Amino acid sequence: MFAQNHHDQRSEIHDPRWRRAILEVFNSNEPARRVWEKHCVDAAKAPRQFVSCTDGTRDLIGVVIGGTLSDVEDTRLWDLDCAFTLLVEDGEILIVKGWYATAVEQVVEDITEGIKAMKSNEQTYRDDVLDLLVIKAGLAQQLDQSPAAKAFWDIHLERLGAAKWPEGPFPQCLVRFDKRTGAKLGLVISGVWVERLGDWDLNEPFLVLSTDGEIQRCEGRVVEQVSVL
Repeated sequence: MFAQNHHDQRSEIHDPRWRRAILEVFNSNEPARRVWEKHCVDAAKAPRQFVSCTDGTRDLIGVVIGGTLSDVEDTRLWDLDCAFTLLVEDGEILIVKGWYATAVEQVVEDITEGIKAMKSNEQTYRDDVLDLLVIKAGLAQQLDQSPAAKAFWDIHLERLGAAKWPEGPFPQCLVRFDKRTGAKLGLVISGVWVERLGDWDLNEPFLVLSTDGEIQRCEGRVVEQVSVL
């Protein structure tokens, strides 16, 4: 995730191939897209602010997906002197305290260039979204049929101050167990909730409702190979 030489990092954000690659990471990272949608005025547009810096202890490089808006007309530019949210190339989401950041360098990509970079994956992305909607519809039925799963999810909804299921929101974090046998897909229904990100910390243990209706425990991505869909 972090390069050893900051000069190498600075050259990367100027490389259009690297910028396309980090946008693909963003496009396939549901938690990152949720952060973007929550912070950005026009969430239909792709991020365009690519940053390299050091926070005093490590070198960082990625695309900015949230923070405090700059006093400019472009609603996708963030004030790097304030705290901002950075998506790095391995998919991790970091909160960077801009007032501590040094050696800051940024590339602001032209709008049309960003759109062209995303178009090649547009149809595949749409197909994947339709597949995931079908899977989630099936899991909604599984949730209705599992009192234990509903109990776990209702505890989480109560913590959020939301109504219980089915009046309250449905689980949205769909994960795939890459190395398990049997049911490999499931919705996260319990675990460690990170309020500032509005999402689960999947590096910690969590529970999923799997496609076979079973509640399965995951010890976290630091132990198992898990992908967010």
